[in-house]
Amino acid sequence: MGPAPQGQYPGYAPVYQPVHKPMIESVRPIVSDLMLAIAAVVGLFLLMLGWMIFGLADTNAGADAGQVVKAFGLFILTVAMMLGGLIRVDMEKWVRVSLVIGAVLLVTWEGFWSLY
Repeated sequence: MGPAPQGQYPGYAPVYQPVHKPMIESVRPIVSDLMLAIAAVVGLFLLMLGWMIFGLADTNAGADAGQVVKAFGLFILTVAMMLGGLIRVDMEKWVRVSLVIGAVLLVTWEGFWSLY
């Protein structure tokens, strides 16, 4: 047998390689303006609801339930602000810095678990 012919071999098809997209291109649609707004509204609502439960509770269990709801709302709000500040590169720089500083101040001043 002689050497194989040059060029395309019969029955051989090159494997399709999809175009590689960076991971951030997959995450950016999740952090759209609408999703950030929804997360912020849900977080603020849970914060308000937690404070109402905490204020109206007459037992320690009710107060603790209010603190849990408040902490969950604060967590959602903080995550939304951090994601908006770190991932959304299309926003102006001062807006992104304000979002990150606001999230840090929320956790610093309010804390997830307040001791009242």
